[in-house]
Amino acid sequence: MSDHPHAAVIHSADAPPDAHANHRRDYFRIFWALGILTIIEIWFATLKIDRRAVAALLVGAAVTKAALVGLYYMHLKYEKRSLLWLAAVPFPLAGLYAAFLMLDAHNIIRAITLPWK
Repeated sequence: MSDHPHAAVIHSADAPPDAHANHRRDYFRIFWALGILTIIEIWFATLKIDRRAVAALLVGAAVTKAALVGLYYMHLKYEKRSLLWLAAVPFPLAGLYAAFLMLDAHNIIRAITLPWK
């Protein structure tokens, strides 16, 4: 069960209407933040800069959006700190894994000899 400070109030039948309105307002704020981040991602993709820089910007925006969804829509914001660490630690590990896979793929592609060369 979560340690949300207002968990009993939100789920009870006699909850004040402002408790529901505050959460609804938070959900809409996150919704609009995700929409704005999506528009920014589309703008990043149209920039005429190095592909690696665009990829880094897109990955950063995607991680930010994933964190917002996890914190607010999956209610991780109200969980214990240990559960937050459990959810947050794999992010950099996944990034390292992806970087090593890309380096390995780059070396494999460079090692392939083409028949027309």
